[in-house]
Order: sequence, then C-alpha cells, then structure tokens
Amino acid sequence: MTSLPNMRFPDRVAHDFPLWCEGLSGPPLLCGHHDADGLSALAIMARAWEMHTGERPPLRIVGRGENAWTPEFAAALGDDLHGLVLLDLGTAEAKPTDAPLCVIDHHVPTSEADDRLVLSGYGQDPVPSTSLIAWWAAKGLVGERADPLLWLAYVGAMGDMADKGFPDIDRARKLYKVGKTREVVSLVNAPRRSPSGDASPALEWLLASDSPEDALTGEHPARAACEAARDVVKQATAEGRRAPPRFGSVYGSDVAIIRVDTPCQVHPLIAQSWAGRLKPAICFAANADIEPGRVSFSGRTRGDADIIDFLAAHAPAGADRTRYGNGHRKAAGGSLPVEQWNAWVESLGFDARVKVG
Repeated sequence: MTSLPNMRFPDRVAHDFPLWCEGLSGPPLLCGHHDADGLSALAIMARAWEMHTGERPPLRIVGRGENAWTPEFAAALGDDLHGLVLLDLGTAEAKPTDAPLCVIDHHVPTSEADDRLVLSGYGQDPVPSTSLIAWWAAKGLVGERADPLLWLAYVGAMGDMADKGFPDIDRARKLYKVGKTREVVSLVNAPRRSPSGDASPALEWLLASDSPEDALTGEHPARAACEAARDVVKQATAEGRRAPPRFGSVYGSDVAIIRVDTPCQVHPLIAQSWAGRLKPAICFAANADIEPGRVSFSGRTRGDADIIDFLAAHAPAGADRTRYGNGHRKAAGGSLPVEQWNAWVESLGFDARVKVG
C-alpha cells in the first residue's frame, strides 16, 4: 500500500487504514493487548467499525501467557477470517493468518514484512500510544464521527505514559478531567493484573461508556468487577514493595532484581517503583507465580540505559524471542522457563536469592 509522499504520520494512518478496509469481504477480527492502551485501542476500533458498517466486529483480548505471533495463537484463530487487526501486540515476521493483516503498534519492532499493513508509531518523536494511532485510523474510516472516541485514546495514552506532545491528546485533556481519566486507567488495568488475568470486564466497561465521567458515574456493572480486582492488586502491590532489591557481581548497583512471587501481575509496578529510587539502574522485578514453570519479569529504568539492548546482549541460549526482550527501550521484559531464568541470573552474577526452585 502506497501512501502519498511527505504525508505526516497521523494523516498516513487515516489514509491507509480505510484503503485496507476496502479490500475486506467482511468484518475483521480485532485482537488487542490486555492493558489500558490495548483495550482502549480495541474499543476505538470496535466502535468505529460499528459506525462504519452498522455491526460490531468480533473482538479478542490477547491476555496473560498468550502471544499473537506464535503457531498456537494462529491455530486458535482458525481459517475463516475476513481480516485480522492486531493492536498493541508488537511486530514479528510470522503471519498468524492468510487473511489480510493490519498491525497497529508502537513497540520496538522485531522484524519487517511486506505482506501486511503496518501502522507503527515507533520512530516517531514523540512515540504515540497504540490507542492514539487507532483513533487516527478511526478518523480516516468514519471522519468526525470518531471525535467522541477521543477519550479512549486519552485513556490509552495516559496508561502507556505517552500523553505528552500530541495536539489531539492536549485537546482531550481540555475536554476530560485528568483525575477522572487517571482513575479510569487504574481500574481498566486492574483485572489483567488480578489472579485471573481476565481483562474482559475492563473492555466491556470501555465499550459501554461515553467518557471518563460517564464511566465513573453511569450504570456500568462491569465497573464493580474492575474495582474488586483493583482492591486485590493493591494489596499484592503493597506486599511486593517490601521485597528488597538484589544486585549481582557483573553490573553491581547498575542492575537490580526484585523477586515478587504472587498470582497478581504486579511485577511491572514493582520494577517501576524501584526504578525511581535506584537511578540509573535497570530494575527487573521477577514473578514465578504467574505461569507454571516460568518466570515472568519486567524491566524499567529512568536512566540512559536501553533495556531492549541489554536483554539482547544477554539473551540466554535458546530463548524464545517472541517471549523475551520485547517492549520499549525503557520498559521491556519477558518470560523464561525456570531453568533458563536461573542460568540467566547466574550469568549476571546474582546469587540463589533471585533463583527459582
């Protein structure tokens, strides 16, 4: 698909996405990541498609332990798709379907391919959230009818800490109160961090709401599930923050690991919390209770370190690159089998206190 020359990125998104949609024989399956950015992008795309055609497209949340670029995920999709849109799920060389594929994302890409439409914000300055890119795509599809969906782009951008430097988000900030939007972000992120990892109540809530104010004051049964999940996550986070950081002999105080073993997916929050206190260290928080037989870990830094480069330089032999070393330069991680995790931390000079088993 060829864009017009010298086209700004938002305009290119608004130009290319409707052209891709024109080639479809029916509604595409929309798949999105289970965090605030991915869920907001899903809600934007679903509601824009419904405005465009009068019907709600099929939706699928890609949740804990899943990866959209694996053969297992491709098998689960089946062969009868009209098209597939992947939102906030990274990029890879694999193609999950033979149907038309559109990738909307902003993470560091792991490969390039010509057999799909890729609307990637990576390399833009600043880098937009996936939800904002999805809103630009929706604007291209339905024009000004997408304007009431801007609040969803604001929720996703704030959830991904990408809400600065964009005129559209600046406009949203004037339309919707920051405090209420932040509260929505907190609640939307809670279900996927809970022991069940089921983010469907959060998506249901976003689809049924018309603004942050409406989401927090209207009759939305799914909100109660989000609130209950947040209570559980708050307790797990408070307990996790009491875990001390450990340091290895290879990098000393420049790399820390914090063990936080809980069925709640709070290790990214713990890593972020310590990153603010241990500048310029890279802080990894590790959790062995998310997936049986594996260690999930998240890295954060507020210094100059590039976590993607660090993980690439220290990749353990045989690591599954679809589940290791992906994300952003300042926020990346993955999941390793216990044996690989133990070998990895040992190679960095860490002792048995961060090993599993």
